[in-house]
Amino acid sequence: MAHKLFLDALIGRDDFEVQDQAHNSQGPHKTTLSYGDFEIPGFFFSSLRKPDFQRETNEWDAEKVKDLVESFLDGDLVPAIILWKYADSYTFVIDGAHRISAIAAWVNDDYGDGKISRKFFDNAIPEQQIDTAKKARQIINQDIGSFKDFKDALFEPDIAAEHVKKRLKNFGTRALQLQWVDGDSKKAESSFFKINQKSTPISDTEIAILEARRMPAGLCSRAILRGGQGYKYWNVFASELSEKIQSEAEKINNLIFNPELTTPIKTLDLPLGGKNHASNSLSMVFELVKLLGANIKDEDQSGEETLKALIEIRKSLQRVNDIHPSSLGLHPAVYIYSQSGNFRVSCFHAIIVFTKELVDSNKLDIFTENRKDFENTIIKSDMVIQQIVRKARQANKAVVPLVKFFHAILAKLILQTNTDDVLTELGKTQEFSYINLEEAHQSTTASSSFSKSTKSAAYISEAISNAPRCKICGGILHQKSISIDHKIRKEDGGDGSVNNAQLSHPYCNSTYKN
Repeated sequence: MAHKLFLDALIGRDDFEVQDQAHNSQGPHKTTLSYGDFEIPGFFFSSLRKPDFQRETNEWDAEKVKDLVESFLDGDLVPAIILWKYADSYTFVIDGAHRISAIAAWVNDDYGDGKISRKFFDNAIPEQQIDTAKKARQIINQDIGSFKDFKDALFEPDIAAEHVKKRLKNFGTRALQLQWVDGDSKKAESSFFKINQKSTPISDTEIAILEARRMPAGLCSRAILRGGQGYKYWNVFASELSEKIQSEAEKINNLIFNPELTTPIKTLDLPLGGKNHASNSLSMVFELVKLLGANIKDEDQSGEETLKALIEIRKSLQRVNDIHPSSLGLHPAVYIYSQSGNFRVSCFHAIIVFTKELVDSNKLDIFTENRKDFENTIIKSDMVIQQIVRKARQANKAVVPLVKFFHAILAKLILQTNTDDVLTELGKTQEFSYINLEEAHQSTTASSSFSKSTKSAAYISEAISNAPRCKICGGILHQKSISIDHKIRKEDGGDGSVNNAQLSHPYCNSTYKN
């Protein structure tokens, strides 16, 4: 599957309503954009902005960017760019941010890894984004030629590549058509939603994120996704509070997305939240902050509520997997990823909610007492979990039944049900009568070659079987969440020798054992 380019840095963002709304769009306006308009820094781009509520410019892969640049160079039909401007201030893109960004990426040689992007992200660019950008540059430069190749050819046409020469005569005449929206910011915002719903429809989740942009849930989501980098939606708050929001977001991003996920899986050191910058990452984070109670109804005027929500989100994630003394150290390979190494967003959300409910109901110790058998049951439940998600039809709708499934497993173990019988017994209940254990035991393949999933499955199966376990609860240990416990406590005379040391989960060591 082709990775999407992250071109969000090329056009800045701003709020429609930062100026006096009595100043409406004034003419005359430019009617076209030519190559010179796309150079950064440049007079046109310095005043160009995307609305702060617009989704990120990360939906196009290298081939789509290449096709757009080729269409532009060849004079093919490219839909007009729609802009809006109020007097003496910024020009906003109502429709066409991806088209403008694609041309700007080519002109400025920045496909998400260049000088502009590095400044935007303070050099904190993920390796996947850099790799995707490099591959795009290679494809486009090979098939079309770089913008620099065309400029150099103006001086030395004899040494230019043939595919550059063919387009050189018309190079200076190509332009994108512009249309303008007249009216105030309300008219411009209305036009934005109307146009985008008709062209590339915005999903219900995206609409919810856009509408929540000034609410704690929306502010938390965007801050977390970029680890406090990129466009800082929270900078409208006091500087001290803004810095705290950025710091908390960075910590949460690290808890969710580090270490970086690579496939096929050849390590059990997996991130809780799969790959960052995946197409559904913002939706995943938005659902998480809602599940953990962030306000989605009221605008945050001071930033206090956003900061409070971020702190609670961080604590919930630390409880799941971290070195913090409160952490249960739940292993992502057991609780979140499938046996073939696929990240399951529904399980990511469900295990965080399940853990929070254990805390709220004072059942952490009961869970710890049954943890080894609980995890052995979860490992056997790979296909059962698929059936639960399939019945719910959507990943976000599977969270509640998955949480109930986890509670039901724990309830059976508390009643001392044999581990081998737990799933069979749950299948006899009305709530989980649809579970088909025969399907759960089927495994077939038609290919003689090993797929990425098969390679990941082979590694995970072997590694989980031999993974270190907590010497207190018997649960599997994750690299990010290991505590060294005194077998004989210090207060009971235990020394600091290796013979008195044992591996444990932070919670088991700091709380359960004591």
